[in-house]
Amino acid sequence: MKQRTITAIFYIGAMIGLIALKMFVPDYVSADGTKTFSLGSLGVDVLFWLISVLGAYEFMRAVSGISQVQWWLSMLTCALIIPTFVLGKLFGDVFVALLALLSVTSVGMMVTAAMMVFDFNESSLRSTALSELCILYCGVLACVGPNVAHLEYNSTPAIMLLFVLVPAVDTFAYFFGKLFGKKLPYKLAPHTSPNKTIIGAIGGIVGGILAAVAVWAFCEYVPLDSVKITNYTGGLPRVALLIIFALPTAIFAQLGDLFESAIKRGCNIKDMGKLLPGHGGVLDRFDSMLFASVSVLVCFMLLY
Repeated sequence: MKQRTITAIFYIGAMIGLIALKMFVPDYVSADGTKTFSLGSLGVDVLFWLISVLGAYEFMRAVSGISQVQWWLSMLTCALIIPTFVLGKLFGDVFVALLALLSVTSVGMMVTAAMMVFDFNESSLRSTALSELCILYCGVLACVGPNVAHLEYNSTPAIMLLFVLVPAVDTFAYFFGKLFGKKLPYKLAPHTSPNKTIIGAIGGIVGGILAAVAVWAFCEYVPLDSVKITNYTGGLPRVALLIIFALPTAIFAQLGDLFESAIKRGCNIKDMGKLLPGHGGVLDRFDSMLFASVSVLVCFMLLY
């Protein structure tokens, strides 16, 4: 428990530091004023790149039967996806960045699949399927976070919601399960994660809503333009808007946790790694954030 608490403190400190970079580091603006690039988002980019690469390593180590060639191809593809997206955003625009992301991912997956032909003695159908899953899970899904950080509008509130909501969902789900699990012992996914209950999942949603209110209060009352929610012309109050965003995001966060539990159960292991004392590996800690980032990206894109 002590190790888990210490790791959690470092985690919270890192998240606060990354949000501070987003808030206070000025954007790069081109000489003609036609293009901007969020320098403050580079910290978030590095975080998700580490999640991608270290997560891919943990995934490959957990599963068995992947050929050596496909192992290296999957790792290389995951290592290139986020830098390619960021460079595309720096030297082009969001279209160029997404095109670069799509190109690197497609080429990596096609070359990996082609090993069934050119490395047929080692690269089986199972090996290929697991390698492609690694690229999608640890590469493409990890790149959603940088997409959130580089949104044209409201990227700072979006990152704040992601970073605050995910641990809040995890914490409230845990305590709701502890407090009410014996009285309401209905399991959420008994074959995948037998300790998780439906009441715990409800608690996670409550935690997500409270996190959204906290983010709204911070954005509303802190006198910094970078944290204000802009380009929203709807009739709903902004606090209601963030609460609505929090609902699917809290659900996605818990789905990410369940998906990771399914992988570990399929591999017959307790944790994906030991890098984070008390928490396990990188994927054990950030599985929820990978899934939640998809919901945050879609919700904030709907604002404009």
